[in-house]
Amino acid sequence: MSPSRTDTRTDRRGEAAPPSPSREATSPGEGSGATAHPSLTARYRRELHGLRGLAIALVVVFHVFGDGRVSGGIDVFLAISGFLFTGMLAREAVRTGGRVDLGRYLGRILRRLLPTAVLVLAATWLAGRLLLPETRWVQLGREVRASLTYVENWELIASQLGYGAAGASTSPLQHFWSMSVQGQFYLLWPVVVVLGVLLARGLRVGPRAVLLAVVGAVGVGSFGYAAWLHHADQQVAYLHTGARLWEPALGGVVALLALDARLPRALRLLLGWAGVGLVASSGLVLDGGALFPGPAALWPVGGFALVMAAGTTGSRWGADRWLSGRLLGWVGDIAYPLFLWHWPVVVYTLVVTGKERLDLADGALVIAASLLLAQLTHTLVEGPVTASPMRRPWLVVGVGALVVAVGAGLVGGWTATLVREREVALAQAAQDSPDHPGAAALHEPGFGNTGATPVPALAAAPQDNADVYGQGCIQGHEDTAAASEVLVCPGTDPGAEHTVVVTGGSHVVQFVPALEVAAEQQGWNLVVVSRSGCHLTTNTGGYPERTDAVPTDSCVAWNTGFLETVEELDPDAVVTLGTTTQPGSEQVSRGFVEVWRELGRRGIDVIGLRDTARMPQDVPDCLAEHPDEPQACAMPRDPAYRDTAPYLGRDDLPANISFVDVVDQICTERTCPAVAGDVVVYSDHSHVTATYMRTLAPALDARLREAAPRLYR
Repeated sequence: MSPSRTDTRTDRRGEAAPPSPSREATSPGEGSGATAHPSLTARYRRELHGLRGLAIALVVVFHVFGDGRVSGGIDVFLAISGFLFTGMLAREAVRTGGRVDLGRYLGRILRRLLPTAVLVLAATWLAGRLLLPETRWVQLGREVRASLTYVENWELIASQLGYGAAGASTSPLQHFWSMSVQGQFYLLWPVVVVLGVLLARGLRVGPRAVLLAVVGAVGVGSFGYAAWLHHADQQVAYLHTGARLWEPALGGVVALLALDARLPRALRLLLGWAGVGLVASSGLVLDGGALFPGPAALWPVGGFALVMAAGTTGSRWGADRWLSGRLLGWVGDIAYPLFLWHWPVVVYTLVVTGKERLDLADGALVIAASLLLAQLTHTLVEGPVTASPMRRPWLVVGVGALVVAVGAGLVGGWTATLVREREVALAQAAQDSPDHPGAAALHEPGFGNTGATPVPALAAAPQDNADVYGQGCIQGHEDTAAASEVLVCPGTDPGAEHTVVVTGGSHVVQFVPALEVAAEQQGWNLVVVSRSGCHLTTNTGGYPERTDAVPTDSCVAWNTGFLETVEELDPDAVVTLGTTTQPGSEQVSRGFVEVWRELGRRGIDVIGLRDTARMPQDVPDCLAEHPDEPQACAMPRDPAYRDTAPYLGRDDLPANISFVDVVDQICTERTCPAVAGDVVVYSDHSHVTATYMRTLAPALDARLREAAPRLYR
């Protein structure tokens, strides 16, 4: 569940009643005059509230000190959601014969969740405007809007921003993905429960058994999908609602079984501590970021189930006694605002300090600040908003919907304005200008910079890539079966005498803007056939990592398919990487040489481009932080490149390979600058902007004439 506090017992106002474990409300049983099954009886569970506190404590500690490891606390929250909401909805649907007061249901959720969420989102957006470079404002706006509308998990998937460790470059709203999954669950679950109750009425059987079957079926289906998607695309699986739904469904099954009312006390004592142990140890034992929500997530979710099966034992030695203590109870009280506040506090602390990770002192301060913000929010926002009776539920729903709509509209409008400004900046940068000579002025004093505002604008620089990316024909880096399909981009001139194929990943595609200039001048048909994050290589993963980057399974499959595709295209030359800077120092990979030899056996010539350097930081972000000191974002040439290209002097290279080196148009003898000739050189930390690449087109053309004279008229 969301870390917000939602009791399974309600008073006559429709609000959560005060904690009073001795007082229980009853509802009609499954048969006429029957006593209610324990699963259909409202009970306040102190151990559940304490488990919520334990789970949020684990989430915070692991986010601060875990270096990307996942605690399993979010999985427990999802299971708690299923437990509470299944019980709550089932009691109402059984009592009313298959109806749920949707207005009251939605009103309660909005009153509890929306005010705190709006406060945190507004503060995070404002802090982002002040602390983050303008290069990140568009994504910030998109995520504020997505978080407000509970679709942040889909935004992260669409933006290819998977779960990662906290860092200065991490999204300050990344954690809202779980709130979005839960928000979607809240909308879906009344339908599931009501359908189950109506089905039971139609079959003239008890509703609990049918609900168990329906909720269980949802859980089994989602679990199977999670297991499949975990292997197909773990980054998507981690955030996907369909792959996460089994966790709240399992919580629902646990609620309907109500095992704590039937198991012997001695067994429940053991189960309680076993459950606490599973929950607490999950992040230490398992790499949840790489394994959840696949079958491995049964570790923390199973721990939750054991704690719930143990229930209230009444023993001084029971886990429930510890979970019901004041400390975990207090953390449970502030769990929701603590969850929302802690992550942006972590990220912005790293932004301000410039550190990659928090040390013990910084981490302690972050936790203290998060606790303070959470307590203040709980006292000043959550408490007052939820304290008054909700006499007009649909009015609450209407006001909540209006707040979401207005907020999303305002943030969306701001973001759209930034996007339009970025598009204008890219269009201007694409125009040749003597005021921005780029590579042509690199070797002049000060790298040819005159103090003029460089192009493209820094906010647009991260998107200043080859136009071919907009054609949808370059596979992404995801390790999926779909990404192993070889796609062929439309050629620049299908009827041309010479065809040149460009392949080998983004570090080759970055040269396309310069290659297009040569292709237009010489009348070539330039065809891009590439996959991001995938070198053209024979390496299947067994070659030394010091020379060969390890490929994914889908990259290996893609390379196999490419060899068949390129033979059908019958090009005059294949342009690919001749060296790579990815393993660390610049290398000619063994897999490169072998694939060149294979292309030679097929009668295809190869042109190998010397790779570009990888800068120590994101260049546009660095320039935004040092607007008057572009030299602060430069890098010495020595760490990136050898004195001579690594392919020179080798006698094991096939005869069909020739090399093109334009490094001296990107770096001087000593420095790789961030800005040259008043043009931003890099779009991130390793890819050259399309604007700068076009300025080195004459140099690239000259080198190509030497390496492949057969392509020239």
